[in-house]
Amino acid sequence: MLCDRLKILLQELGISKRQFAMKISLDPAYFSRIVNGTVTPPSRILLLIESVFGVNKQWLEEGHGEIFNQGISLAKRQLLELINTLDDGQVKMVSAFVRFLKEEDAREAEDVGGT
Repeated sequence: MLCDRLKILLQELGISKRQFAMKISLDPAYFSRIVNGTVTPPSRILLLIESVFGVNKQWLEEGHGEIFNQGISLAKRQLLELINTLDDGQVKMVSAFVRFLKEEDAREAEDVGGT
């Protein structure tokens, strides 16, 4: 049932019903009724869930396949959400750190390839 899959999704995302509802601009009480199985959500809400959280439509609606769409992983999606909350100075620092990590990987690959 959809309500069971939503409970699994909440566990996978590690967020509360309230946090989930707020991310898709939905009344938390209404979303709670959906999760409890007392309300069937309209298709537009399912589309929001799929797009905001990267959920596989077939899994959400029918329970088949992987929970999340292939492409961007949940960890990367969560990181992007965190980065979106930073100010420009903080984003520059994170960007510099990521460039440093990439350069370190390249140096390590050269060391391994050169030996």
